[in-house]
Formats: sequence, C-alpha cells, structure tokens
Amino acid sequence: MEQETTLSIIIPLYNCENYIKHCLDSILAQGLNKSDFEIIIVDDGSVDNSYAIASAYATDHDNIIVVRQENQGVACTRNNALKMAKGNYVTFVDADDMLVGGSLAKLLRIAMENKAEMVKAAHIEVSQEALFEGYSCNGSSTELMSGDDAIVKVTKLKEGYCWGYLISRRLIADHNLCFPPKVSFMEDWAFITQAMLKCNTFINSDVLFYLYRRNTTSCVANMSTEKLLLGCRSIDIVSKASTNTTGAVRQKLTDNVCANVNIVLWFTIHYRRIFHDRKTITKVLVPLLKQVDSQFISRSLKPFILFPNLYIVIRHLLAKRKY
Repeated sequence: MEQETTLSIIIPLYNCENYIKHCLDSILAQGLNKSDFEIIIVDDGSVDNSYAIASAYATDHDNIIVVRQENQGVACTRNNALKMAKGNYVTFVDADDMLVGGSLAKLLRIAMENKAEMVKAAHIEVSQEALFEGYSCNGSSTELMSGDDAIVKVTKLKEGYCWGYLISRRLIADHNLCFPPKVSFMEDWAFITQAMLKCNTFINSDVLFYLYRRNTTSCVANMSTEKLLLGCRSIDIVSKASTNTTGAVRQKLTDNVCANVNIVLWFTIHYRRIFHDRKTITKVLVPLLKQVDSQFISRSLKPFILFPNLYIVIRHLLAKRKY
C-alpha cells in the first residue's frame, strides 16, 4: 500500500547548478518534520552539475528523491513527478527559486484547518544574488472562496504560474489534471486554470511564501515558432474550458485567453525569425479566438480576427524590432 505523507514538493531540474543548493536549503529550513514531506526532483537531462548536487542532498536526506530522464521539457517533467507523489498536498518549486522560512508549515496549517483543495500564497521577485534568510513569512489573512470566485478575484492577466500554491493531490488525481505534454510556454497557466475550475474550496492568503528569480533573458533567447505553437495548446485548453462557464468567470477566462494571444502576437511581430512564419501562427490563433465568447474579446484583437495577416504585417512595419 502506498505510504502517504502530508506534502510532496516537486522540483523540475535543468541546468541549474548555481541555484539548486539555495532552493533545497530553503526547503529543508522550513522546520517541518522530515516524515511530513518529500522532495521529488526530476532532472530533465541537465548537462551541468545540477544532478550531482541534487543527488548529494538525496544521499543525506531520505525524504529527497532524485530521478534522471532524457530531456522531455518542463511539462513532462512535472507530470512524471506527479506520478511519483505521495503527499496529500502538492507544491511546485522551480530549481532557481526559494521558499521563505517557516511559510510551508503556516500554509499547511491553513490548508488542513479549512480542508482546502487549493491555497494560494504571496510571492515577490528577488535578485539573482538573493538568499532566503533575508525574508520572513509575513502575512496572516486568508479569504475562503470557490475556485470560480478565485478565477475572477485572484487570477491576474499574464500571471499563471503553478508555483506559489498548495494543491490537493486528490483534486489533481480525481480530475486527471496534468500539464500539456511537450509544452514549455504557458503550460503552468493551463494547469492552474483547470485546477481552479475544479476546485470547491480555495484559500487566498497573503502569507509570503515564494521567492521568484526572474530570468530576463531566457524567453528572449529561446523563443521560436515551435515553442509558440506548442504554447497555443495551452490557450486552446483554457479557451475550450471557458465555453463551459458563464458570467464573470467566462469573461475573466476570455480576458486571459486574449492576453496570451497578444503575447504570441507580440513575439510574432517583433521577432524577425518568427515573423516569417506568421501565416502558420495566424491559422492557429484565429480559431482559438473564435472559440471564446465574442462579446468579451478585447477590442484590439477584433481587427486581427478579420484581417489576421494584414494586422501582423502593419504592426510589424510599425514596431521597433530588436530581435
């Protein structure tokens, strides 16, 4: 019989040798009993020293599990880790980020006292050189709501990270939730949106939990037509989900879909190498917008639906292209 624990902490690892130690130290410093949590690290084919560093931690801590796989991308990496998870709750931590000391115990208590299916905590951006010891888990307020209410009140445009949450593993398993395979752009937004739509008991908390290091160069350096088209699968998931909602929820999901369509368009317009594939991209984007409720589509996107290629060409000519 599967031995359950309270919490599974999932870390996808790829070429993060400079930060994985800080990440793990911040988790081990939470003050939790080791029997109450497990750390599942899935190395996605790192070519630096990341795997060796993580494996050394696993040698010293029997609640740390490290597995290695050939490179499959972050979505498959998280899905593979979810299959291994035994915790009543799951949280995702990126290998270059950190947790605020004492925050996990605080959030777990909130989750269990309220029998919550999802808990969202506060996060801040920190510098590349930041250490977790410089922060404390301030905040104590909580607001109980449904997942639908959370879609409307809590979600923000262009913010759909999977980290910063505690999520019931039963919620994930009962609804077969997973990250869209092979997708590494907006994949976490699709996952979290689906979870919220299935969630009955959601808590929004102001407890400072997550320290996020923004990598300002990765998106610019690695964006491609293929990555954008795969990211459109995430938009498709949410746009289809919106058709099963009504009122303010449908409007908010449509707003989020439009925001992410605009992100795809921005890359198409500003990246010369992607601009050449604009017809392929518009063939995918226009049907996605036609799936959502037309009354909620942003005014700026309506000309794109009617004249997609002309819209992109004109904006491309007017843009100050740097890439």
